[in-house]
Amino acid sequence: MFKLTKRHAVHALGLCVTIVVISVLLMFKTSEPAQNKTPSVTNTHKPAQPVLAHKTKRQLVSTINNDSPAEYKDNPLFEREAKARLIEISKSFSQDIKYPENSKPIRSDIELKKYIPNASVASSMASNVKEINSPHISIKSSKYQYFVGEVIRAEASIQGLSTQKTVSVSARLVQNGETLGHASVVPSGQAPGLFNVSFDDLGDQPLNTQDAIRIIAQFRVGNENYEIGTPVSYVPSVAKIDYVQGAAVHGAYLHIPVYLTTTNPGYHLVSANLYNAENGQALLHLSEQKELLIEHDYIELKGHISALKVMGHAGPYELKDISLTRMPSRPKYTTEYGLVTQESFTIEGFPFSDYEDIPYVDEQAQARLDYLAKLGGTE
Repeated sequence: MFKLTKRHAVHALGLCVTIVVISVLLMFKTSEPAQNKTPSVTNTHKPAQPVLAHKTKRQLVSTINNDSPAEYKDNPLFEREAKARLIEISKSFSQDIKYPENSKPIRSDIELKKYIPNASVASSMASNVKEINSPHISIKSSKYQYFVGEVIRAEASIQGLSTQKTVSVSARLVQNGETLGHASVVPSGQAPGLFNVSFDDLGDQPLNTQDAIRIIAQFRVGNENYEIGTPVSYVPSVAKIDYVQGAAVHGAYLHIPVYLTTTNPGYHLVSANLYNAENGQALLHLSEQKELLIEHDYIELKGHISALKVMGHAGPYELKDISLTRMPSRPKYTTEYGLVTQESFTIEGFPFSDYEDIPYVDEQAQARLDYLAKLGGTE
């Protein structure tokens, strides 16, 4: 078994303490964009200071060292390593705060992946864990979250099956050990061993939407049966997106009004990804929340000029990957969701010269960045 020496253990403890200090410094941003924040009332006699601003970098390290073992205090590399980490974090932070939280560039497929809503993940396993070459079975739903009344769909597959063996597949929907419905299963025709699964008979039957629901696929290979399951969510909808109105430029932002209907007023959040309509490249992740007081209202998504310019495309666009969420509030304090029936909307583009081309600045975030840079620099 791997075991740390005392010296390594103490050094690791020191790095952990450093990370905790850095984490305190980086309680930097709320999810609400800076331009929508309500100014807070501050003490006019004592100007607001960044967190721990009264301590210098050397004092911070000294404070940590005073409560640390001798080996940790005598480590000549500790301050240098802490400084290097602060410099690395400040560089990343300086790039992130160039853009509002509600208008972030998407620079890679990895970044795009975290902004794809309602994605499902395939469950897969060997049919016989004791045999390496046994057939491999899997089940993957078309999405994770479904709304009451929607048809739940999935793909079941079996790979590595001997040509001499026949296979049949069935599937059922299970909650708390009880079967809610059986699926129709047909070969997909796209690949051998691939089957389309759909639950068409659920209708609008009432379900306990708070408890987990699983799709269970059963593969019968010869005289052997194998099962695998994957979770899905089946919830009622409290809102729906009706349409997206034509975009317009106001100041430094491209405004995209999203009109919706809700049966449950309160704070609603709309998020979506903006794509290049010509080549399908992901450009921006947009999000905005607003308190809806009436049944029919709208929420405006806003793309900042700095984010649009760094991605180098002035339109036309496609708005896709849209999600609608009602934030928790009294009396139930549960997150609820809204239905998006249309997958994408065409959004008009405008020349960059139509915008007020001014950099985005978050003064609070900049103050934290300046302090991080001071901690990571030389005195």
